[in-house]
Amino acid sequence: MSEINKQKESLPQKIALIICNGNPPPEKLLHQLWQEADYRVAADGGANQLYCYNLIPDAVVGDFDSIKPEVRKKLPNSKLFHVKEQDTNDADKAVRHCLKRECTEIHILGAEGSRNDQFLSSLEILFKYTPNVRLILWTPLERMEFILDNWKENLPPGTILSLLPLFGGAQGVVTHGLEFSLDGHDLLPGKTPSGVSNLVISNPVSVTLKKGQLLLVAQHTTNYS
Repeated sequence: MSEINKQKESLPQKIALIICNGNPPPEKLLHQLWQEADYRVAADGGANQLYCYNLIPDAVVGDFDSIKPEVRKKLPNSKLFHVKEQDTNDADKAVRHCLKRECTEIHILGAEGSRNDQFLSSLEILFKYTPNVRLILWTPLERMEFILDNWKENLPPGTILSLLPLFGGAQGVVTHGLEFSLDGHDLLPGKTPSGVSNLVISNPVSVTLKKGQLLLVAQHTTNYS
């Protein structure tokens, strides 16, 4: 286990939820993550989404070019964190805000939308901050997170799980609990084997890497639509 992961495990657990201004998330999924979170943040126009559900975040973070005036007026100034810089997007600003509050796990919801460049930018944010905190991005169909050294979790048998070599891939990949196991293989862009559409057959499911990183994509077994 890396020193960074040891430090993560030693910190008191504090789970954050960030709501972005993409497609409205499934209400069932939103309420599930909302209840599990200790700290809830709207990334700028994400506050508009929450307003529709009568949910009030602990903070709204961003450059405030997307939040509706009528929504902003409903929130006290103590919840508004205006970040003027334009070098990063609002999701990035919201993640940094959560890191300053020593959150140990951050879930991002509503990051996908009609523009794929914005969604890919969200994956880049996952990659950028994963060395500092566990980051999980949710869509109506799946959840995603980067693995840097090791990962272990119990998942329902039959769950479709993919390991994708984004941002360089990984060497020395070992898996347990999957139908198509890897035993020291490399997963690299454009090379075989492929890590797409594996299947959970036993628990716990584990993945370890000798070097590099992989994007883990696990499809939901619960229907959130």
